[in-house]
Amino acid sequence: MNKSMKHLLIVLIVLTLVAGISVMVSAQVRLFPSPLDAGGFGGNDDFNFDPGGNDGGGFSGGDGFFGIPIVSGGTGGTVFIIIIVLIFLFLKSRGGHRGSVTPAVRQITPEQSAAVADQVRQVDPFFTEAEMREKVANLYTEMQRAWENQDWEPMRARMTDDLFSQMARQLQELISRGYINRIERIAVMNVALKQFYQDDQNDNLSLRLTTRIVDYTIDRNTGGVVSGDPKREKFMTYDWTMIRSKGVQTAAPDESGKSEISRNCPHCGAPIDLTQSARCAYCHSIVSAPEFDWVLSNIAGVAQQTL
Repeated sequence: MNKSMKHLLIVLIVLTLVAGISVMVSAQVRLFPSPLDAGGFGGNDDFNFDPGGNDGGGFSGGDGFFGIPIVSGGTGGTVFIIIIVLIFLFLKSRGGHRGSVTPAVRQITPEQSAAVADQVRQVDPFFTEAEMREKVANLYTEMQRAWENQDWEPMRARMTDDLFSQMARQLQELISRGYINRIERIAVMNVALKQFYQDDQNDNLSLRLTTRIVDYTIDRNTGGVVSGDPKREKFMTYDWTMIRSKGVQTAAPDESGKSEISRNCPHCGAPIDLTQSARCAYCHSIVSAPEFDWVLSNIAGVAQQTL
């Protein structure tokens, strides 16, 4: 490390300490809200959008440089912004860029996706890639609608309990702040199968989604836009993990080519419809959806490009 770089690092450390003290004594500190989409993966900053690179695991969310929220409130906010600018200049001087901070994204070829489907069929003969891609695309759209409508209950049958509860808490925080996240012009552009494996309890299927949305947040009372831009589109890439209980298989298709699954409540034996709810309408118990079909267990934001 040369002398100029050492001096810059010393300056950054000092400014960080000053900013921390200033923020702690400031009486008016807040984080500017950012566009969210369902689960808070969208943001004002683009990241990782380079189809020619390697797999990424990027983070989105927050205004400012590199997805770091801007803190307002007197001297602390000003110094904090100065620090971020200095970091940006430091990385740029070393030839760095956002793409060097987090790896770029590698696309999954149709051949790779088909090979993963072949793996699944070794334990589930009637599994089809097309049916899974359709299921995931529909789930993505339903999830965004439930998020915008601020009614998360329909998602209970579509995801694991942990993910459902986590995202429900995030949505409740949005509601308590008096905001509504608008998600418009939803389009699922591609779904590709990425990886399949089994653990002691579940089948695990990883998929990569490429979508397009318009994502902005409004104030519930005034209708004014508080973050995002209703005139700009976001191209989002996610990695999803779908799971189901080990040993569950896709039902054989009927004469029309559709797979019909008969579901009964394990507690009272009554027929249930998991497309509507994971709660039995007769005994009101919660039914574990993975016992019947694939459910969403994890979402990772991979890339974002705003146009």
